Amino acid sequence: MSTHHYYQLQSYFRELIELKTLKSGSKLPSEREIGEQFKLTRITVRQALQNLEAEGLIYRQNRKGWFVTPPAVVYNPSSHLSFNLYVTEQGFVPHTEKLMQQIEPANGYIAQLMNIPENAPVLYLHRRRYINQRPVLIEKMYINTRLLPDIEKEDLTQSLSQLLKNNYQREYRDMDLVFKSTSLPSSAANDLGISAGQPGLHIERINYTADKQVLEVDYEFWRHDAVTINIAIRD
Repeated sequence: MSTHHYYQLQSYFRELIELKTLKSGSKLPSEREIGEQFKLTRITVRQALQNLEAEGLIYRQNRKGWFVTPPAVVYNPSSHLSFNLYVTEQGFVPHTEKLMQQIEPANGYIAQLMNIPENAPVLYLHRRRYINQRPVLIEKMYINTRLLPDIEKEDLTQSLSQLLKNNYQREYRDMDLVFKSTSLPSSAANDLGISAGQPGLHIERINYTADKQVLEVDYEFWRHDAVTINIAIRD
């Protein structure tokens, strides 16, 4: 493989993107078409595109091709703003898809956090969230049904923070947060329509009520190029 050739191809597409000749969300030609246009092998083309993907300039959607990466949403995980609200405020269109929900027995870790007996019922919720029709985030969460009875009967594609406030007169207060830069596990990558092993951001969150009871344990898997974390700390 010629390093010179794929660096040239990278520079070519980088310039088109930076000059906005290729606009946010636009589709690139196929790898075969690029190879034919520049007289390069498929391996060289793929290497150049993967390097641009690592820079966050383009992304690949399985079975659809390569696209110019949209601007990242700015996210403050320590705030209690709903996904729908902060995405909308930044001029994007949010959408949430419920992939699965079920009542299941709490494992030892979840039971200990929620101060409930092991195997007591909790609600498991698995959602995919979109920005401008692009899947960017997978959520897997465990919800304390003792504090939120019959929540499984609600529309769980909506904002949970608003649901808690409107239907249960409860609000998120304190939280514990853990951030991990990671390779996306195959389950999350499949849900996002990308190849396993792609870089991502893993956020673990425990949400508490004002009286220190655990409402929810949440695991998030973000595409690495879809989000910028911004946490403001004030005295």
